[in-house]
Amino acid sequence: MSTYRAPALRLLGRLPTVLWLTVMWAILWGDFSPGTLVAGAMVGAGCYAAAKLPHLPVRLHFRPLRVVRLIVHVAFDLLLSSVHMAYHTVLHPARVRGAIVAVPLRTDSDLLMAMVSAGISLVTGSQTIELDREGGVIYVHGIPIHDESDVPKLRRSVLRTEEMYVRAFGSREDIAHFEAAERELAGAGAAAEEER
Repeated sequence: MSTYRAPALRLLGRLPTVLWLTVMWAILWGDFSPGTLVAGAMVGAGCYAAAKLPHLPVRLHFRPLRVVRLIVHVAFDLLLSSVHMAYHTVLHPARVRGAIVAVPLRTDSDLLMAMVSAGISLVTGSQTIELDREGGVIYVHGIPIHDESDVPKLRRSVLRTEEMYVRAFGSREDIAHFEAAERELAGAGAAAEEER
């Protein structure tokens, strides 16, 4: 029985990646018919096998209430940012400026970082430029940025999005690490304020 267990666990560990590749295949083709999904699954499994990708442990948890809050937050951000961008683009096109802002993240989970990066890029007017995994920093291009006072607003928005993703999908270890990093940053900020 144990001889069959290891291959079954390996297959189960690879299943989320193959499913993700299947969904991406269907999105690229713009068709979710059974034939496209079967073809996507075959291509995804073939690519996974050919690339000999390492097994990445998935430590995601699903907290329904937190996920609903995240969906509402993202939907509200989409609506607000779209109206904001339309207003500035139509009425003040010459004054629309952007900036690239470095935001240190508090999570160390690769999967959560990727989710935060994708979530930020969903919102109109913000785009992830680079994700520095080693430094734990995400570089976000934000529009419109009128002056330096808009930079902290963009940074707070990114950090709020990160917190919502971590609390919706993070494991207990992820949340504990996130909260420890948050306390450390808050302590460093308070120390800097005292020095001033």
